[in-house]
Amino acid sequence: MQNEKLEKILALMPANPGVYLMKNRVGEIIYIGKSRSLKKRVRSYFNRQHDSLKTSVLVSAIEDIEFIVTGNEVEALILENNLIKKHKPRYNVLLKDSKTHPYIRVTLNEKFPRLEKVRKVSFRDGNLYFGPFPNEYDLARIVDLLSRNFRLCTVKRKFTPKQGVRPCLKYHLGICQGVCQGDVKPEEYAVSVNKAIDVLAGRVDPDFTGLERQLKELVDQYRYEEAAEVRDTLSALVRFFASQKVEFVKPVNLDFWGISEASDRVVFSVFFVRGGKMLGNRIIDAGLPPDFALDELLSEVMTRFYDANLIPASIYCREEPEACDSLLAVLSEQSGRRVSFHRPQRGQFLKLLEMADANALEVMRNIKSQGNERIDEAVIDLQKQLNLRQPPVRIECVDISHIQGTDPVASLVVFKNARPHKGEYRLYHIKSARGGDDPASIGEVTRRRFTRLLREQAGLPDLYIVDGGITQVRSALRELEQLEIDIEIFGLAKREEILVRPDGSEFKLPFSSAGMKMIIKLRNEAHRFANTFQKKAHGKRVLKSALLNLPGVGPATIRKALWEFGSTANLARTSPEELRQRCQIPLKTAELIINSLKENNNEE
Repeated sequence: MQNEKLEKILALMPANPGVYLMKNRVGEIIYIGKSRSLKKRVRSYFNRQHDSLKTSVLVSAIEDIEFIVTGNEVEALILENNLIKKHKPRYNVLLKDSKTHPYIRVTLNEKFPRLEKVRKVSFRDGNLYFGPFPNEYDLARIVDLLSRNFRLCTVKRKFTPKQGVRPCLKYHLGICQGVCQGDVKPEEYAVSVNKAIDVLAGRVDPDFTGLERQLKELVDQYRYEEAAEVRDTLSALVRFFASQKVEFVKPVNLDFWGISEASDRVVFSVFFVRGGKMLGNRIIDAGLPPDFALDELLSEVMTRFYDANLIPASIYCREEPEACDSLLAVLSEQSGRRVSFHRPQRGQFLKLLEMADANALEVMRNIKSQGNERIDEAVIDLQKQLNLRQPPVRIECVDISHIQGTDPVASLVVFKNARPHKGEYRLYHIKSARGGDDPASIGEVTRRRFTRLLREQAGLPDLYIVDGGITQVRSALRELEQLEIDIEIFGLAKREEILVRPDGSEFKLPFSSAGMKMIIKLRNEAHRFANTFQKKAHGKRVLKSALLNLPGVGPATIRKALWEFGSTANLARTSPEELRQRCQIPLKTAELIINSLKENNNEE
C-alpha cells in the first residue's frame, strides 16, 4: 500500500467493535461497515487480492478512513444501519426493490377505527396489522371493499362528532355509518370493525356471490368500465383469500430466507407466513456487493430489511448471519418480543426453506440471462455523470404535445441499454389536465403510467425523464411520491439542453459525452412520437368537425360512412359513387363529404 496516510490510520485502528467509514479523495463516504474488531476487518481490505471487481475498485478509491468505536456489537449494528440510511454510500448493498410492501392497518387506537394502507408496522402503537401485500393494487381494492361493506369511516383526521359537521359523500351514499354526525355509538361501530378483522384474519370466508352477480348485471347492461372495476376487485379478493400451499395449525408469523449466490451477485427470496398462512414473497437483489463473507452480507441485509418491515417471531435460513445474537437482540428490542433464528433440518420448515432457495435460484438465472448483454458505454457514462445509484439500463421519457392548448396528447418512449424499444412505446390522450397546462399533463401521464406498472407488478425504470423544467419535474415527483415510488427523475429543458434535478438545481453535460448524446436522442424520439400522434389526433378532430358541420349532412350519415370505411383517410380515397352505393345516400351528398375531406387534408 503506497498511501502513507492510510498506513498511519491502519496502524492506529483499534481492535474494538465499531463502525468504519471509507472516503474517496474528495471526502465522499463511499462505504460503511461494522466489525467486532475494526483493526482486523479494515486491514483485510488491503492485505489480499480481491476476486470481485467491485471490491478492487472500492479499495483503489479509498483515500481516508474514519471509525467510531462502540461498546459492543449490538451498538455497532444499530449505528451502521443508521449511517447507511443517512449517507447512502455508493458501494454499500443496494437493495433493488428496497421499497417495503404495504400492510393494512386497523387503527384500534382511534375511537372509530379505520382501514388504511401503511408501509411501516409497529407492535407498540396499539393497532392491528395484516400483510404484507405483494400487490398494492389488490390491497387498495380490499380496503375499499371492506370499508364499503361494513360502512367504516375513511376520514383520516381525528374529530369529535357534533352537530353542524358537514358529512362526506360516502355518508350520503349510505356507505358510511355517519361517525361525523354522531349517528353511531363506539360499541356499535366496533361490531362492524370486528367483522372486517375476521375477514382479514381468515376466520370468515368472504361472500363472492354478490360481486359475481353485480359483475354479470353490469356486463348485461353494457357498462363495461364499471364491470372491469368489479372484475378487478373480485380478482384481488380471490388472490388474497385463495387457499395457500402451506398452512400452519397455529396463527404464527414466520420468515424464510432463501439464498442464491454467484461470483458477482447474491439474491435473497423472503417467504412470508402471516397468521399461519403463506401470503407471498419478496425478492431482494443485493446487486454486486464487495466480496466479504455471506454471513456479513446477510446481517447487513436483514438489519435494513427489518428496519421497515414487520418482524416475525422466527426467522429461518440455512446461513446464520454474522453476530447473530446481536442481530436478534436488536430485532427483539424493535418488536417488543423475543425473536429467534433457526436452521431447519427436516419437516415442513425445511421444505419451505428449500422452496425459498429454489425461488432465489430461479430469479438469479433470470438476472443472469438478461445480463449477458454488455451494458452500453452511454449507460455507464450517464450513471457517472448524474451520480445515479445504478446504471440506467431502462430509461423512460415523457413528452407533451398540443396546438395552442387543443388536442393535448403525450408520448412515452422506452430505451433499454441505450437503444429504443418501440414495442413498449405508449401514447396518451390527456383527459383531466387542461389543454396547455404541461405540468398538470405530465402529472396525469405519470400517475396513469406508474399506477398501471404497480397494478401489473411490472418493472420500474431506472431513470425517468420529463421534457421540461422544474415545474414539470415537481409535478411528476408529486405523483410518484403519492404512489410511494422512489426512482431517479430529471427534467430536460429545451433551452441549451439543461438537465434539472427535483431540488431545482441545473447543470449541463458535455455534448460530446456518450450519456448526453443518448439523452438527446431519447428526448427527440419522444418529441417526434408525440408530435406525430398529436397531428393525427388533431387532424381527426378537425376532419370530423368539418364533416359534422356540412349543410344537409346529418351525424347519422357521417357515422355510417366512417363505419363503412373505417377512417377519414380511407373515406377521402374513395369515389363519390362508391360512397353513394355503400351508404345509400344521394350522389351530391357523397360528393360534398369527399370534397370537404380533400380540402381539409390540403389545409393540414
